[in-house]
Formats: sequence, C-alpha cells, structure tokens
Amino acid sequence: MMLGRDAASPRLAAVLRRALDERGVALPLALVVLLILAALAVALADLTAAELDTGRWTRWDVQAQYLAQAGIEHQIYALKANKNAVGVGSVNYPLTPGQEYWYSVASSCLAAQSAGDPAISCSPTTDRESRRWRIVATGEIREPGSPTVLQTRAIRADVEIAYGWGTANGITGFVLPTTVTILRWEEVYP
Repeated sequence: MMLGRDAASPRLAAVLRRALDERGVALPLALVVLLILAALAVALADLTAAELDTGRWTRWDVQAQYLAQAGIEHQIYALKANKNAVGVGSVNYPLTPGQEYWYSVASSCLAAQSAGDPAISCSPTTDRESRRWRIVATGEIREPGSPTVLQTRAIRADVEIAYGWGTANGITGFVLPTTVTILRWEEVYP
C-alpha cells in the first residue's frame, strides 16, 4: 500500500507546483484589465455624447424662447408706432449667413375701448383710447442653410396699449402711445 501512496505523491506534487506556478498569468490578466478599461471608455464616451446633445438642445430651447420674446417686443414696437399695424411676419434675426435664427409674429385686435363708450371695435377708422392685442410669436432655430427646424418655442401675450390724443404723421386723434400693459404672458405648447 505504501508503494501506491509514494507513487501518487510525486504526481500530486507536480500538479500542485503547476497550479501554484504564476508564469503565464500576466497576459490573461492584462487582457481582462484592458477589456474592463475599454468598456469604461465606451461608457464614458457615450455619456459625454449624451451630455453634449442635452446641452445643445437646452441652448437651442433658450435661444428659441428669446427669439419669441424678441418677436413680441418687435410687434409691440410696431403697434406703438401705428395702432393699425399688422403682424410683423417672419424675421431672420440676427441676420446670419446660415439664416438659422427666426421669429414669426401674428397679432389680432381683441378689444378697443374708449372712455364712456363700451363698444368694441378694431376698425382702422376708429379712434379709441386703448386697444387690446393678442400677439403670438414663435422663435425657431433652423439647421444652417436649410429650412429644417431644429427647435421651436412659442409665446402668447395679451397686451393693452393706451393711446393719447395728439398728432403723429399728419393724423390727429388717439395716436400717441402712452402706456403698454402686458395683461397675459404664457408659453404655447403644441
């Protein structure tokens, strides 16, 4: 019986020596570490790309909102200069070579009232002390050199403009703007 045990001992010792021998482990270990690092690099690149996209969309959203606000202000300016003005239409502002920044404005007269006269009229021939307007402006960010819209924001404002008596451009009546009151200001969502 001793003979079998002595014969197995050298084989067992050889197997244990090979199992505990660390030669040849460096390459597989280095490959595993490189695989983990590559996966982390891909995840970091994907996260960075997503953050850049989010930042771009946020910037376009804010720019479109500011363009819509500029459209509201442009229309108010036009109505102060001429109470019968129509919507300013579509404007490329600021004028850029790629024409990527636009706003468009539409306005409608809601009410025109005079002291002592509750009649509501928006006729261009009537002289009223104040008029109420609904102005809807849309800001658009377009792809440079293309009509493709990347981002859009719209704002609706109800504005009352009071006109004082006077003469402007050879016209006498309630033509001089005295006050502008923003009655309502809201974002328009599709």
